[in-house]
Amino acid sequence: MKFIQLVLVVILNTTFFTYADAKECFGAKGHSHPNGGGFVADSATVEMSVYVDKTAQVCGQAQVTGNAKILFNAIVEDQAKVSGQAIISMSARISGEAEISDQAVVDGAAKIYGQAVVNGSAKVRGLAQIFQQAKVTDTAVVSGQAKISGDTVIKGNVKTLLNRDLKR
Repeated sequence: MKFIQLVLVVILNTTFFTYADAKECFGAKGHSHPNGGGFVADSATVEMSVYVDKTAQVCGQAQVTGNAKILFNAIVEDQAKVSGQAIISMSARISGEAEISDQAVVDGAAKIYGQAVVNGSAKVRGLAQIFQQAKVTDTAVVSGQAKISGDTVIKGNVKTLLNRDLKR
């Protein structure tokens, strides 16, 4: 019986973190986007045609235009640009001066940063990272724990998977 009481005391005294407790965009002033209800910092530019899911954030001086979708817990920040019909989803993070455009998809916990570019119908998934001046384009797919950096270009019908680092 003492074990059950101890468990209840621990559970009752535990503070649970919820999304509502999080500070959107590190406490920046902002508002809910009318198309989806996601948080948009007052310093960011997001067109009305863009969908920002209620758990997504657009921070800093980021620009999101066209029919782009920022979904689930995705974050677009700094001076990053997302345009066209691009989809940023799950816990993906777009930062720095990165640019995502056309029908590109970035999802999972992927990170695109620096001056990286993802465009065309390219997909970046999983824990993949694209950074520095790297570019993923056409129908290329980068996933797993791949890291693409330097001025590397991944294009065409190429799939880069798992624990591979590519730098040029």
